[in-house]
Amino acid sequence: MQKPGDLSTGPGKEVGLLDNCGILPSNCLPCLASTVSSVEKRRSLSSSPPSARKKNALKLPFKWKEGHPNAALFSSKRLLQRPKAGSQVPFCPTEKRMFDCWSHIEPGTFKVRSENYFRDKKKDFAHNHAAYYPFGVDVFLSPRKIDHIARFVELPVVSHSGKLPSILVVNVQIPLYPPALFHSEIDGEGMNFVLYFKLSDSYLKELPPHFQENIRRIIDDEVEKVKGFPVDTNVPFRERLKILGRVANVEDLHMSAAERKLMQAYNEKPVLSRPQHEFYSGENYFEIDIDMHRFSYISRKGFDAFLDRLKFCILDVGLTIQGNKPEELPEQILCCVRLSGIDYMNYHQLSLNQEPSDTSAET
Repeated sequence: MQKPGDLSTGPGKEVGLLDNCGILPSNCLPCLASTVSSVEKRRSLSSSPPSARKKNALKLPFKWKEGHPNAALFSSKRLLQRPKAGSQVPFCPTEKRMFDCWSHIEPGTFKVRSENYFRDKKKDFAHNHAAYYPFGVDVFLSPRKIDHIARFVELPVVSHSGKLPSILVVNVQIPLYPPALFHSEIDGEGMNFVLYFKLSDSYLKELPPHFQENIRRIIDDEVEKVKGFPVDTNVPFRERLKILGRVANVEDLHMSAAERKLMQAYNEKPVLSRPQHEFYSGENYFEIDIDMHRFSYISRKGFDAFLDRLKFCILDVGLTIQGNKPEELPEQILCCVRLSGIDYMNYHQLSLNQEPSDTSAET
């Protein structure tokens, strides 16, 4: 098991993301625009069509009306200038049961498609190995979404050898402004849950070759042919990225009967991250942005009602790559981490008035 801050290696029906924002509809539990200089050449590695992104760019960020509690929240928070990655949320051992911290979680506690899934539709606990293990978590407040957040933090220098990047950054963009049925804001004040993972030193021997190859295909933004009617289509391989999430302390939460029923029905249900995801590559790292600002109104509305209870939840979050062929089963864990009672009110803003890191040029 990894020590805190140590970069050495530590040990149902699937639905679309717009259907339930990550784990629960109605309750909508989480799985979980940067400023860019005119001289910086960026290319989004997203599978989203360019026309959709251009349309989104025309939206103005949401701002709280003067006097709203969140307006005071943002004005009172100091700006952090390129903090060290993982310096904001403290580590705590799983057995301590502390809140407002992160912990390791065993990959083998997540259920995934089993070896015989296409015959019996059964899932089983994953093998107890992951490609990447956590070394830190940050929470940042921001007046608008921060894309490609790795440019604005100080990532550790990690030796690199092999085909895969040494560091994986997962940036979950969470809105703090209320959803609007007809206005459909997709930018505004929010927070970023930033999860940092290091490539396992033993991934070559612990993970099957097909899973290693699928990770590479996601990083390289490959496409695959999918059979369809009347014609086959080419689909980005990144659309196979899947979020695994669960609330580990359901019994500790105060919920209505309807909420508890929904929790029992949808807790631990995996969801594909498409199309609300973006991908960025830098020197020796790969970043995945999951944009909750773009979730459906129903999903946003449910999460907004749940937000105040986030600080009481123990959330286990992981990623996998969906296996669509028998030879790709059982599914393997890409990365996973436990978030215990994160209270976003305790965190600060990330300053974007800085030159992006020279080591974060996209490819």
